[in-house]
Amino acid sequence: MKYLSIQNEIFFKKGNKMTSYDDIVPILKELAGAKTIKELADKLGISPRNFNTWKTRGEIPLRTLMALSHAIGITKEQMMSAIENGANHADKPQIHQNGVGQDYNIKKITAYKASAGGGNEIDDIKAYETGELMPIAKAFFKTPPKKELNAIEISGESMMPMLHDGDWVIFCDDGEFRGDGLYVVNFSGQLMAKVLQLSPKGELKIISVNPNFASYEIDINETQEHFRIIGKVIKSII
Repeated sequence: MKYLSIQNEIFFKKGNKMTSYDDIVPILKELAGAKTIKELADKLGISPRNFNTWKTRGEIPLRTLMALSHAIGITKEQMMSAIENGANHADKPQIHQNGVGQDYNIKKITAYKASAGGGNEIDDIKAYETGELMPIAKAFFKTPPKKELNAIEISGESMMPMLHDGDWVIFCDDGEFRGDGLYVVNFSGQLMAKVLQLSPKGELKIISVNPNFASYEIDINETQEHFRIIGKVIKSII
């Protein structure tokens, strides 16, 4: 078994196969005590749709696998040992019974379309999924999120000093305007964070906090070809 060092994290490479979906999923099921994909997803605090994405790609990203090990309640070394030895190996790690479900696993979203294609189409949020997860402790939230969450990294200076380049925002992709505040929006095929403010006349102000960047106004009641609300930001990681 070979090891890869990525950003001070130790990951594994078994032969030429990197975290093969078909090899990993049965092991994850046994480690988490799950029989089905839905049950496994529930125990890991993620949507079953993630497994559809990974199955299509044929693998689970390394960083995601490490995040899942934390969600199960085992160390990264224990996860690597379990994968190296097989799910039924006698020396598989002992699972911390109180470890499952201590974190929310939040999907990482890229600002630009992850799927093939060009132009400025307004695509579904799935086109921007990276397949990677960000584990966030449940204590980070005052109340349990009612819907699946996503996270996107801020790029640029248009939202300074509220947000800086490299900060992260966590949001729910329900596509609804839920009062004035910070939102993730799709503008001409690119995801970005902007402050939205609705005027009494029905005009939606799209605000860049940094005065050196332009702000806009649109009619919220009219169909917008190049603009869509993705979801309201519920937490920022700065």
